[in-house]
Amino acid sequence: MGKWNIIHKVRYPPFDHHRWKPVSVPIVEERLHIDLAEEQVHSKFPEFVIQSEEGWLLERSIVSNDNEQWNEEPKVLVDDSAFVNLVDQQRRGWYIIPNNLHSVARRLINFAVILLLVTLTYLFIEPILSAFGIPSLGTKSIRLGLLDYPILTVVVVPFLLMPLLLRIIANFIDLRKQQDYFKNPAQSPNIVLESQVQSGKSIRGKCTIPERRDDWKSISIHWHVGTLPPSRTALVELSGRKLDEQPPVGLSTPLPHHWEEGLDDGTAGGEDAPMERQDIPGGVFLRPMRFSEEGGGQILDDDGKFELTPPPTMWPGTVNSELLRIHWELIIKIKRKKNMPLLWVMPVRVQFPSTKVSLNSLVVNDSRTEHFFIGKR
Repeated sequence: MGKWNIIHKVRYPPFDHHRWKPVSVPIVEERLHIDLAEEQVHSKFPEFVIQSEEGWLLERSIVSNDNEQWNEEPKVLVDDSAFVNLVDQQRRGWYIIPNNLHSVARRLINFAVILLLVTLTYLFIEPILSAFGIPSLGTKSIRLGLLDYPILTVVVVPFLLMPLLLRIIANFIDLRKQQDYFKNPAQSPNIVLESQVQSGKSIRGKCTIPERRDDWKSISIHWHVGTLPPSRTALVELSGRKLDEQPPVGLSTPLPHHWEEGLDDGTAGGEDAPMERQDIPGGVFLRPMRFSEEGGGQILDDDGKFELTPPPTMWPGTVNSELLRIHWELIIKIKRKKNMPLLWVMPVRVQFPSTKVSLNSLVVNDSRTEHFFIGKR
């Protein structure tokens, strides 16, 4: 009888993945279990593949020493290992949604840069246009203080400063909302599931809301699945590097953490979330998962019972390893009269389906918190 190996491979999209060619990022490989007998393989959860059109990859495979693929039916469908620390710190409990001004400011940046480049180009070629008798526009000077500036410059500069001003305003609004809400947070809901949840099947249960506040308009419940970033420590060590040396391709130099380390892969450089209170470990904004898909959702009635349909595509069950992290969660969304919605999140341990999962051509989501949404906008 041959011996079998369980191998994890990952080429995870970094924060700003549009700037990267996946083929230039090496695949990190970990041989999780080596030289297993067939009986031992039967006690492990199944293999799967998740990848995008560009080439970002998450794969769990079971291969023999003779490079044969495992093709027997799985007997164990649950990864019963503990949730990783990232789940406990950043995907459990109460969260708020950032102000829409963050998205507006980000869109304005592109417009402002294009306007600046067009203006500089015009000012550069304006003498040539004047030599051909073409009248100039906006090149006359205006005195501000002791210096003269072209009128076009005076017009363009406010557009350049506007995104920065909007981000500052949005950050102060978010900090104020964090302070106001977490002075008196609502009691956590209580969710009881009817049975073990399996990928590809509906989830049923009952949700009890201990309190309902006057500014709450509606309460809905949703669930979705996605991938969480691998451990930065594992990526560095498996790449043959050291944590205090130059990081491998795809990882940025780590920033000082004001809460516990290990909550991300270190590629965002502080850009993934607005300003957050430092006394709340993990932050108060829910990060989008890079590959994800939403299942069903419904408005919660007074009895609290719910039945949510699964995501349209068959996904792997819950996986909690250093490289591969498949995460399922229930989200209660509370729409409020004046403020952005509140979110309450509970991780769910989900069984694998009985068939091998192979997801291809998935779309990579932006990991900025302002892009997170669940249910109808």
